[in-house]
Amino acid sequence: MRISALMTAAVVLLLPASALATGTVRIQQSDNSVQTYTGVVMKVDQKNRALTLTSADRVSTVAISGAHCSPEGKLVHCMGGGFSLYQEGKTHVIPFKSATYYFNLSDQEQPSPLSTVGPHSVVFVIVTAKGTHITGNGRLD
Repeated sequence: MRISALMTAAVVLLLPASALATGTVRIQQSDNSVQTYTGVVMKVDQKNRALTLTSADRVSTVAISGAHCSPEGKLVHCMGGGFSLYQEGKTHVIPFKSATYYFNLSDQEQPSPLSTVGPHSVVFVIVTAKGTHITGNGRLD
């Protein structure tokens, strides 16, 4: 899995304890090449205020921590934070331009500016400093 594919995102929000999600991540490079990854494991950790994403092959993990989150109706909206990649025993800080996440903790679909967010789900969009667009979604267990 390429490093850029591993910059799939993570988020900070307030959930009751840890919650896991399995989802899909789409990476569009600045040259418009696209890769899609399924089976990405997403873990929301309230205590450490972080969302981590681990590749299906468990080789790499990315995390965003310190995002600013606020409730918007039945959604939690998060922006910003720190973005890092953990691979081969090393942590790399990844510069990014923007990061936006929406979590739906309700039992019904909710509209967001990104897309409709399914029940107990997350959607996100990240743009790296190099122009890579990372989008994804997953269902929280």
